Amino acid sequence: MNFRLSYLTFNLIFFSFTTSIAQSNKKYDNLFYEKYNAISNQNLKDSVKSVHLKISKPKEDMPEYKKTDAIFSNGIRGFVYFYFDKFQRLQKRSGVVFPRLNYLEDDSKTEYEYEYNETDWVEKKELRSTLKKYYPVMDYNLLIKLNQIRIPKEDEISKEDGRTWPHYREDKFEYEIDDAGRIINEKEYFVYRTGKETKNKKANDNDLINQKTFIYNEKGQVVNQKITVGLYAQNKMAYHFLGTECSYCKDLQLQYEYDSKSRITKIIMFGCGKVVAQQDYSYNSIKDYVETVKYYVTGNGEIANPTKNFVKTFNEQGDIIKREYIPDYPNQVIIQKISYYTYEYDSHNNWIKCNIFLEGTPDGEPTLVAERKIEYYN
Repeated sequence: MNFRLSYLTFNLIFFSFTTSIAQSNKKYDNLFYEKYNAISNQNLKDSVKSVHLKISKPKEDMPEYKKTDAIFSNGIRGFVYFYFDKFQRLQKRSGVVFPRLNYLEDDSKTEYEYEYNETDWVEKKELRSTLKKYYPVMDYNLLIKLNQIRIPKEDEISKEDGRTWPHYREDKFEYEIDDAGRIINEKEYFVYRTGKETKNKKANDNDLINQKTFIYNEKGQVVNQKITVGLYAQNKMAYHFLGTECSYCKDLQLQYEYDSKSRITKIIMFGCGKVVAQQDYSYNSIKDYVETVKYYVTGNGEIANPTKNFVKTFNEQGDIIKREYIPDYPNQVIIQKISYYTYEYDSHNNWIKCNIFLEGTPDGEPTLVAERKIEYYN
């Protein structure tokens, strides 16, 4: 890893000598897992081996335009299957997001399969944080990401010098860690090699997408992340987060606010002189879970949503139970202004059936019904 193996090893050794002091309140796993994060739209508990999703047709007594809207904008639609290894790392997922009426067991043509560098895994999984994870808080950029290598498909090859060379793709994350075990810098790379170039898999400056500088307050909480573009993304890509995107302006940053219990209450993406997106989190006053999230999006986020402002309400399991779009102007026509969701759960507190009501009332026949088939290791 580019922040030097010896440097991280020293810090890990240093941590072992100072566990009673430096780690006394660093008790939370700091790794990002696709199975439990708002950015992947997955809220899975326990040791999951696989999950498959299917969604019914919209009910018959609806106009066609409302049926189409229900299929594509129901709040549940996503990749139709995921597989995780015994360490809960993403093993493979479908490339299909169009709702299926039946479970799709395997789709080798579109699925993505991944593998991991074990040294990277061993080093990063040991790092801890004072920040507790809550779904659906968008804490992705505060977490340690594993280097993820995509296994090439049979036709993803190059022929050169009489040999067949499988393509190489890796999402690589390198960190600089201070003596207190805090991240102070993250570099995100996309390493893509073909032909004989696959001999050199080491990330270089041309592979750098962006880097984030972490700024902490006196309580040790990240309050700001300065984002600078790398050569790979320069003049080619925008920065994507919080359901939208922003150009890599010089002032691009993420801002965080916390409550007295050190829980994130606000995340702002600011860039090009304005607030691009914002999420505000309110917690249940009795139980420790996120109850409501207020969303504000501009740019491409306005394409995916009918309004700039909307609110989602969640239950104790972290699953959405209500979604309401706030009109941008008087008399705005919104097909799904208020939606409701009810669930049936398995013994692991993961939902296996979701009744989706997209017509403003949780009563009567649901607009759609989503079901999940989940397999566990335990």
